[in-house]
Amino acid sequence: MNRRDIKNPLGGGAEGYTHEVAKGLLEGGCEVTVFSSRFKGSSEEEVIDGVRHLRAGSEFTVHFKGFLHALRHRKDYGLIIDEYNGLGFFGFLLPRSMILIHQLYREFWFRGLGPLGIIPYIIEPLLLRCYRKRPAVTVSDSTKQDLRELGFRDVRIVMNALSNPVLPSVPEKEEHPTIMFLGRFAPTKNPLGALEIFRHVKTEIPAARLWMVGSGPLESELKDKAQADEDVTFFGYVEEERKFELLRRAHIIVVPGVREGFGINVIEAASQGTPAVGYDVHGLRDSIQDGETGLLASGPGDAALKVRSLLKDPELYGKMTLRCLEYARGFNWQGRREEFRQALKEMGLLPRSYGRPQA
Repeated sequence: MNRRDIKNPLGGGAEGYTHEVAKGLLEGGCEVTVFSSRFKGSSEEEVIDGVRHLRAGSEFTVHFKGFLHALRHRKDYGLIIDEYNGLGFFGFLLPRSMILIHQLYREFWFRGLGPLGIIPYIIEPLLLRCYRKRPAVTVSDSTKQDLRELGFRDVRIVMNALSNPVLPSVPEKEEHPTIMFLGRFAPTKNPLGALEIFRHVKTEIPAARLWMVGSGPLESELKDKAQADEDVTFFGYVEEERKFELLRRAHIIVVPGVREGFGINVIEAASQGTPAVGYDVHGLRDSIQDGETGLLASGPGDAALKVRSLLKDPELYGKMTLRCLEYARGFNWQGRREEFRQALKEMGLLPRSYGRPQA
C-alpha cells in the first residue's frame, strides 16, 4: 500500500522503488497487488509489468481506503507492506504486516506548512511508534537510526538503485563550468538554495552557469529571483533521456535539500560522471561519499566553497568523476530486488524455501 504508484505524474523515487521490489517479489513466485490513490486519467484497476494495481481515493483518503481494503481481504494476502510517506496505512492494526519507509518527514513539515507544521511534527513519531514491533525496511542508515531511536527492533536496509545504464567512461563536459539542480521546485528540495550557492560561486568563477531542471510551486519565485542573471537557465520538467543528457554535460550537481530518503538524483548524476555537492543532512550523507563521489557542506557558503574547490582543481575533479562511475555501478535493480526478498526471508515474512526468480 503506497500513496502513489509508478504511473502517478507526481511519483518519484519512492514509487520507482516500490515498483521494482514488487516486480522482484513477482519474479520469485508471489502474486503482488499495489494499492494506491487515483489520479487524473487513471483506471481503478490495471496490470503493469505483471503487478496488479488497485486505485481508490485521493492522496489523503487512500490511507483509509487502503486500510479498509486490507482489512476486508486480510485472508487473501500473505503479507501486507505498509509504505509510510508522512502517513501510513495503519498496518500496525493488521495481521502479517510490515513497514517500508524511505524517510521521516521531520523538517519537511515546517517547510511545507510553516508554523502549522508543528502538529504533524509531533504526531509523526507518535504514529511511527505504533509500528515499532513490526519488521521494517528502509533505504539508508540515517533512517534506520531514526527508527531505532523510536524503538524499532528489526530494521533492514535495502538501498535504491538505478534504472539507467552507467556510462563506460567520463563524458565530455560543457565548455563553461556548469552547475545543475535537479528536482521538484518545492520547499523540501530547497531550489532557492541552489540559486544562493550559485551566486556565491560566481563571485570567483564569473563564467559559471546554473541549470535548473524541474518544476513545482516555487517556479515563479525562482524565475523572478533569477531573471536578471542570463547565466541561469530553466529547463522545466524534462523526460528521462533529456535529463541524463543534461546530467552528462554538467560538471556538478548541487543538492541543497533539508532531508532525503537517500537522494537518487545523486546516484543518477554519478552514473553520468557528475559529482554532487550537497548539504550534510539525512539521506545525502548516505548517498554522497564525502571526498570520494562528492562533497558534503554545512550551508550555502560552504557548498559554494566546495563547488569552487572542485572546479578549480582539475586533478581532484577528474579522480572524483571516475569514482562516481565506479560507485554508480553498484546500484542495479536486479541485485536490490534479491536483497529485498532476502530481507523479508530473514525477518520471517517469506518462507526460507522461497525460490529464485522464475524464468
